[in-house]
Amino acid sequence: MKKLLSIVLILVLALSLVACGGKKEEGGEEKKSMKLAVVYTALGDFWDMCGIGGTKRVEELKTEYPDWTVELELTGPSEFGSTAQIQVMENLISLRYDGILIAASDADALTPVINSAVDAGILVFTMDTDCPDSKRIAFVGTHNENFGRKLAQFAVDWVEGGPKVILNHGAIAQLGMIQRLKGITDVLNENASKGAELLDYQSGVSGGPDGQALCEQMMLSHPEWNTTMCDSAGGSVVAAVWEENKWFDAATNHQRASVLSDDVNQVINAVKDGLATCTLVQKQWQWAYYGVDFMFKKIALNQDPGTDFYETNTFYVTLENVYDDDMYPNRG
Repeated sequence: MKKLLSIVLILVLALSLVACGGKKEEGGEEKKSMKLAVVYTALGDFWDMCGIGGTKRVEELKTEYPDWTVELELTGPSEFGSTAQIQVMENLISLRYDGILIAASDADALTPVINSAVDAGILVFTMDTDCPDSKRIAFVGTHNENFGRKLAQFAVDWVEGGPKVILNHGAIAQLGMIQRLKGITDVLNENASKGAELLDYQSGVSGGPDGQALCEQMMLSHPEWNTTMCDSAGGSVVAAVWEENKWFDAATNHQRASVLSDDVNQVINAVKDGLATCTLVQKQWQWAYYGVDFMFKKIALNQDPGTDFYETNTFYVTLENVYDDDMYPNRG
């Protein structure tokens, strides 16, 4: 009877270790583990730079918390779209990840699956663009309305006689883009007496011949334009139009401006080549860095982030500072 009882106790102990996700190290101590995921709107070099931050924080956690193992998945659909992103989320839920940091391509479309993840016991944070009506814990990223305001304010300060703006607008359903458009239009309306005006904007002008043709069509429809603007990472289209038309560097006379967004290689090179007057850069590596930090501390230490919105800053890159690599060390 005692032998049978001993066998039962051994089995119970073994099952308990499996249920806790514990691992036995060589020294006999249990090593705790968690699985975290960072979900992009789509795979690409902009998001690769974000992933650098998450990977960096995981490496630091190995030293700071040696009794924990953190597995990090950097993922997203191959192309932008809420349907594919929902499928990525559903897969992570089925694999029982412990925490997810997501940049939602469509707040309304992603909110139900975010709520499903939370109901399944998964911590969810948002980055880049928020889902404020979901059960997510907090948002890490840029203040997107202020981002739009800074884009427009640069044009107002730069262009003599006021900017007449043609805008390449980001994904129309993405909350962050909606907020940026509001910031842009507010500043231009506030400076209407100085000649500022939004002539036209089109959404989805992301790249390739079709995007370039749409950008040029806006210009043909509004010959009075003097400023091209892009409020997302698709500024390479604007740069291509400037290059094709051999427009001179706007820095020479302040009569025309090309105001772009973010720090993908094509956009940074456009600033270097004089095809863009400036680009407004986010520190997207911080999104995953702090998102991983918040998820780990909530799971391992039960520490809340202490804020509903952790804001990361932005800065202008122009010919004056574009070669200063210290400004963006984590571009990869």
